[in-house]
Amino acid sequence: MAHRAAEQEDVRRLAAEAVGLMKRKDWDALAALEERLPDGLDHAWAEVADKVAFALGQRRETTRAAALLERCWDVEPTWRRASALAYVHYDAALRLKNARREDAADGAPDKEALREGFRRWIGEALRLFPGSIKDVYRLGVFEAQVEACRDKVALRAFLGAIDSYRKMSDEERERRHDLRKYVAKALYAGARSALRLDRPKLARKLSFECIRFDGDTDHVEPVFKLALAGKVCLATGELDHAERALRTALDAKGPPRRNWLYGLLAGVELARGDGAAAARWIEAHVRPERRSPALWRRLGDAHRAAGDTGKALAAWESALRRDRAGKHLTFTRIGEAHLSRGAWRRAETAFRKAIEFRRRRYLSDHAPALVGLERALRERGRGDEAVAVRKQLAKVRPAEQGRDEQEVA
Repeated sequence: MAHRAAEQEDVRRLAAEAVGLMKRKDWDALAALEERLPDGLDHAWAEVADKVAFALGQRRETTRAAALLERCWDVEPTWRRASALAYVHYDAALRLKNARREDAADGAPDKEALREGFRRWIGEALRLFPGSIKDVYRLGVFEAQVEACRDKVALRAFLGAIDSYRKMSDEERERRHDLRKYVAKALYAGARSALRLDRPKLARKLSFECIRFDGDTDHVEPVFKLALAGKVCLATGELDHAERALRTALDAKGPPRRNWLYGLLAGVELARGDGAAAARWIEAHVRPERRSPALWRRLGDAHRAAGDTGKALAAWESALRRDRAGKHLTFTRIGEAHLSRGAWRRAETAFRKAIEFRRRRYLSDHAPALVGLERALRERGRGDEAVAVRKQLAKVRPAEQGRDEQEVA
């Protein structure tokens, strides 16, 4: 009896210490409490262990955090623990997706283990609480970003999260004000996925609702909200609205790097048919050494639209130098420029490089390059090879065609 009383006092003392450390966000000290947890957890110890696992997650110690949470799950399998386990894997998978190769190793499991872990625990979380807005939103982000633009499934998840919030009573919304952040992000991410899926009307509705809903709370950075609205208006042909949104985004709150916005403004001028004006947006505002491959590619598009193929080819060659993701897009443009000049051999070479890069980098075919290669081969009198390319093109799924620009972005 005395031993039991002493143990209860220990857990109460550690629980109070953990609460204090949580309030101060002292993740290092809170994570260190793991050493003071017993081998066998009961309900009271598991409550403390939940907080310790959270701190381990904040320190990006994915394996230890997940192992401790699973011990807590074995004591009592609750929705919150399943959701926490899903989040640990989700957060690590996103970091791994976005990390530079040399920064990726941080003691976390590999991509496949993270994917399997997330799938398992998000399934448990949604089984226990099907209407969980946070979990459904994270599922959408996982599909859209970790799983490389699975936007149809992602959009369904984002719309589900938004719908769940709309069905809540006013009292529930007031009590769960923390959910507004996830709804704002679901509106933004849903608009982005709808745009990728070539559903501009839905993208417009969600994007504008995100701006209204998020208001001054800015759970989504204003620069990104406005930029997405500009892209949506560009897609719907509302070019004046697109330019206005993008100009406003230049001065909006958010990360200081804005060069990519000049590429979007150039895109508005390209849609108007003014290649020279498009080129000026980039040349006047972004120094050559600061231009990303995507900006160089857009500048080449502008020069080509202005009728200067030589400058276009020079810009596209610059785009190739530091590009790790979109060389197939640039090689395809180069191939198309050579086709227009009747340089069939050079066109064939460029299209083959585009196809090779796409297969090596993304394990799939690049339909526009196959189309160009088929024509280059026909023009060179190599009909049998052109037929083989046409057969290969027929195997490319329609959903994959035209998606490359969005994937690289």
